[in-house]
Formats: sequence, structure tokens, C-alpha cells
Amino acid sequence: MKQCFRNVVILVMTCASVFASEKPYGPLPSGALSISEVSEVPAEICRDHLFDPGAFALRLPLGYRLTSAEDYAKDDRVLADFLRANPTYARFAVGSLCFMAVGKFTVDGVRVNPPGATPMAFWWARAEGPRDLRMQGKSQWLQLASWYSRDITERAKVLATDPMAQFTDIQVSEMESGVWRLRLELTDEVVEGEVRCSGELTRRTGTPENFMSVPFSGESAGYFWVISYFGHHQRPAQGEWKSKGSGIFSSAFQMPDESKVFSTGFQNGWSALSGLYRAR
Repeated sequence: MKQCFRNVVILVMTCASVFASEKPYGPLPSGALSISEVSEVPAEICRDHLFDPGAFALRLPLGYRLTSAEDYAKDDRVLADFLRANPTYARFAVGSLCFMAVGKFTVDGVRVNPPGATPMAFWWARAEGPRDLRMQGKSQWLQLASWYSRDITERAKVLATDPMAQFTDIQVSEMESGVWRLRLELTDEVVEGEVRCSGELTRRTGTPENFMSVPFSGESAGYFWVISYFGHHQRPAQGEWKSKGSGIFSSAFQMPDESKVFSTGFQNGWSALSGLYRAR
């Protein structure tokens, strides 16, 4: 009986230690226009790529510029080798297309997604520019587009926290254990991916502050997010990506040997609290 009690105590202390190791949300700056929370995330799957920023009209925040592939390659030997063989792409930008399945999505305290894992997707690009004094953590990305499932009924709430939001058909489904199927329908193309995970989940080592800031572009160029997060885990993954049509991703995935440069990233288990701010 004493041994049983001792084992229970050890188990409780172990669980308490695990939860204590998770960093809680940090304090967001005051004055947020809207606050949203994403949690219960079974999958976030991202694929980096190169794209021609001159191929479409792009309005950046004042003072910002996209990071060129040749600049980014200074710290990426594989990309540097690729550019030496394909110098045409040296001035291209570095983007990241991310698919997510989200169990719970609230905006200003109101749940906006139906029961179950709701799919969404984001398109970000590496960028640099002046920081608003309220920004926290690193600011290395710029949001170029965001898409949410048509199943979300509280669209006004979503637009209140993400003014770039578009609503379309998205699929982020686990077809069998560790195998995910992705699909995103856009005006000029359809992006598809099949991702296979392997190995064990490991906790991702984050920055001490667990903050990041993401400015918006286009008609929303005067806004930005400050995001506090914790709980990221990652797992090795292999992805097969294709896009049918005449859009940015179709061009990106058709570059010669680009799939050898950019791998597929898989993460899950995290939570994020985001405040929307208007730049001063």
C-alpha cells in the first residue's frame, strides 16, 4: 500500500513538472483591437518555397522589404548551392505555406469554429522592416494571405482578428496514423499535399520569451499581430506537393529540383494567443 501511494505521488509530481515546463502565455501589449486564441492543434504542416514577388501586385507595410533568396542563402548552404545552379531565382522571395487543423478557435472570448478539427491555411514570407514599439519577439515574417474553412460561420469575428481572412474549401485530414492529406482551393490554382510523419514527437525548443510579431500586407498593411505561444512539438515528415493551375504555388513547385531544397515541417500540440494592433 505504501509503495502504491509512493508511485502515485511520483506520477503526480512528474505530471506537475511537465505542465510547469510549458511556458504560459506572456502578456500582450495593451490596446489590442481584437484577441484570438488557437489551441488543440493536431497538425501544423508547412512547406517553404521561392516565388517571384513581381508576379503579382503586392503592397508591403511602410519601410518593409521581402528577404531575397540570395540574402537568405547566406545562412542556408543547400539553398546557396541551388542558386548557384539556378541564378535566375536569386532575387525571388522566400515564402512559407502552412496548413493547420485547429480544435478550438476563439475570438474575443467567442468560439468561432464548429466541433472537430477545423482547417485553415496561411501564406507568409520572410521580410524585414521597422518595428512598432509594441511588437514583441522576432519579426521575421510578413503575412501575404490567409484562408479559413467555409464551415466557419462566425466570419465577422474572424475578420475582426484577421482582416486578411478569405473563406474557401480547405482539407487537412489524417487519412491514417501519421498520414495527412492537404488541399487548398484558390481562384487560379488548387494546392495539394500528402505528408507522411515518422519517428517520435519531440518538444521544440523555443525562444525564452515565446513571442513573435507578424505584420500584414495588402489592404491590411497597417496592421500586425503580436503572438504569444507555447507547447510546440515536432516530428520528422516527408511531403509530396503539387499545384494545378496558373498561380504562385504552381510556379514555385515547378522549379527544377526545388523539392530537394525545401523540406516539409510538421508540428502540433501548441496553443497561441494573438493580439491584433494597428501600426502607429
